[in-house]
Amino acid sequence: MGHNTKLLKKLRNNFFALSTSIFVIVIIVAFIAIYINTYINVQQEIETRLDTARSDTGALLSIDVIDPLIVRINLSESHEILSVNSLFNIPDDIIEQLVVPFYDGKTSQIIANSVYGNDTVMLRSERTQPTDTVMPEAINAGGRDWRVVSFFIALSENGMERSIIFLDITDFNNTLSTLLYTLLIIGIVLFPVIVGINFYFANRAVKPIAEAWEKQKQFIADASHELKTPITIIKSNLGIVMSNPSDIVDTQMEWLNYVNTGADRMSKLANDLLSLANADSRDLQIHKDNFDVSTAITDLVYEMTAKANEKNTKITTSIQPNIILYNDQEKILQIATILIDNAIKYSESNGSVKIALTQMNQNACFSVTNSGKGIKKSELHNIFERFYQTEPSRNSKNEGFGLGLSIAKALTEKLGGSLSVVSEENKGTTFTFLM
Repeated sequence: MGHNTKLLKKLRNNFFALSTSIFVIVIIVAFIAIYINTYINVQQEIETRLDTARSDTGALLSIDVIDPLIVRINLSESHEILSVNSLFNIPDDIIEQLVVPFYDGKTSQIIANSVYGNDTVMLRSERTQPTDTVMPEAINAGGRDWRVVSFFIALSENGMERSIIFLDITDFNNTLSTLLYTLLIIGIVLFPVIVGINFYFANRAVKPIAEAWEKQKQFIADASHELKTPITIIKSNLGIVMSNPSDIVDTQMEWLNYVNTGADRMSKLANDLLSLANADSRDLQIHKDNFDVSTAITDLVYEMTAKANEKNTKITTSIQPNIILYNDQEKILQIATILIDNAIKYSESNGSVKIALTQMNQNACFSVTNSGKGIKKSELHNIFERFYQTEPSRNSKNEGFGLGLSIAKALTEKLGGSLSVVSEENKGTTFTFLM
């Protein structure tokens, strides 16, 4: 028991680890995809705004800026600030921070006109000489992030002039940072939820295996128990025979008959187990063909009449004639035999068994009803379990192993039909086989 429990726990843990890993990987990939897609969209938006600003500038530096995130600073050929264009009033210190990267370490005085709409102000500042080094793509000024685009425009009046476009990308960067933090928080919150869900489903996935394992153990225990009785009978009676070696066979017939009875019981159990194994097998051969099920059931009832007479049980039939069924005739009759035999076996003395066969569209409905003690409601859900016998049947003289209905149920499922039972205590039981 302990070894099986360890194996089941190991299986559950492996399933849990695998499913959790898959979930985590999927979520990480999804988050990465969301972030990358957002990042690409943000970069495209930035490039679109910069391209629009650059195209709006064109060959005339006097065109006003229409994007609230854009600041355009125009420099002369001698690198003096000619104008600053923006929809908002940009403080002088921020303008100075923006142009610092474009000058080297030599001090000079720059006089520039900063233009905000119709207002003109003079920017006077001690600043360094313009640099010839590579222009930076992004800078930080005034506590905000800026993307930079610089290009030269040829003008006839002032010669070659330089226009530097600054795009405030702080909000874009904040959007990406917020998205990243949000995804991290969601991931942290989701992880224990995923662990809990996967642990729950891991237990549920292992539960049928555990139940099948227990059923297998119970099956082996029940089979061993059923075999023990005939073996005990055979050994006991053979012991008596062997204790009197000088006696002739005639004087030993009583004990030899008991041995034969035990052997027959073992043979029947072996045949039932083999039938059950075949019914459960995936390789079970199903040979379907058209046959007259009405005639087949009628012939079967005649064959079972002798057994019913032994118990003074009366069989009545209501069989609709000429029902043609496309199915496996041999297995259909095997199921019907089990149901009729079971009905006769557990009917009351001088009782009755009613057998009916009717057509339902393309199917046939076969039912067997007996009079007797019936089956308790608490036992009905176990009636098709292997080796299961109701309490009255265990105490009765009926010799059975509780395998017949299990075989019938397994064969019914293989044939694509259904088998159900309805019972009322002290009145009787009805088994219905829809084929």
